[in-house]
Amino acid sequence: MATTLTLPRPAPITAAPRGRSGLRRPPLWLGLPALLLLLPFLAAVGCVLRFSLSGEAQLIAGWTLDHYAALAEPFMLRSALLTLQLAAASTVLCLVLALPIALLMAAVTRPLWRRALTCVVLLPMILNLLIQAYGWIIVLGPAGVLNAALQQSGLVAHPVQLLFNRTGVLAGLVQTALPLAVFPVLGAMRAASGDLLEAAATLGASPWRSFFGITLPLLKPGLISAASIVFAYNASAFAVPLLLGGRRVQMLGIAIRDRVSPLFDWAGAAAAGIALLLLTLAVLLLATWLANRRSAR
Repeated sequence: MATTLTLPRPAPITAAPRGRSGLRRPPLWLGLPALLLLLPFLAAVGCVLRFSLSGEAQLIAGWTLDHYAALAEPFMLRSALLTLQLAAASTVLCLVLALPIALLMAAVTRPLWRRALTCVVLLPMILNLLIQAYGWIIVLGPAGVLNAALQQSGLVAHPVQLLFNRTGVLAGLVQTALPLAVFPVLGAMRAASGDLLEAAATLGASPWRSFFGITLPLLKPGLISAASIVFAYNASAFAVPLLLGGRRVQMLGIAIRDRVSPLFDWAGAAAAGIALLLLTLAVLLLATWLANRRSAR
């Protein structure tokens, strides 16, 4: 008598949840380590927020909104506007400079040359900000290298004032933040497929049309990431505006420092710091929303 072997029925396989793009979304618990790393930062922000609502200037006691009301003074409003202008201008310049640098780094195939280019791009992050600022003073000063070259060439008769104004601060902001823009763009460039460019060239598209029609849309995630990082980094800058602006360029970072010392208004400095954080987040969210809205059309 033959016996039949019955195998257990396999359990049904449930597919992982998919997003709007059809890709499988990773489990939420994978973000737990990142959340744990962010907890000290969130705790520090919470302490600064509590201090900004303190009724006393130098200790946490009571509750008041007077420190936020003081931010409506003309001096603080001018500092906020100047901070947004310089951060936005430096972001645009960094993106313009980061594109050709990223294209060059992506085109280099030899490991030695690739490492050399990476080291050159990373130099602003390796050198101390004080050394970089003094280097800009040597280059942009009235008796600096650039003014000497302009006078010897006959383009100007007198030294051009390039320090202790917005020009010098903007140059320092772009130079220190440029690596933060290059590597997100480079990552998006290496992730993009080169088959599309080859297909466009086969169909007769010019290099400029391929760049604006294919390359730039593919680099959009990297450009948005680079713009967000550079804007947030330069909006909170302190050392570069102080050294290259000579207190004539009063960005919010310097205004916050002045409230701490010599005014010893710690609660006011905390309120200005929270305002700067919220202002930066609002600008980044608005820029991201506008970029996504434009691409959805």
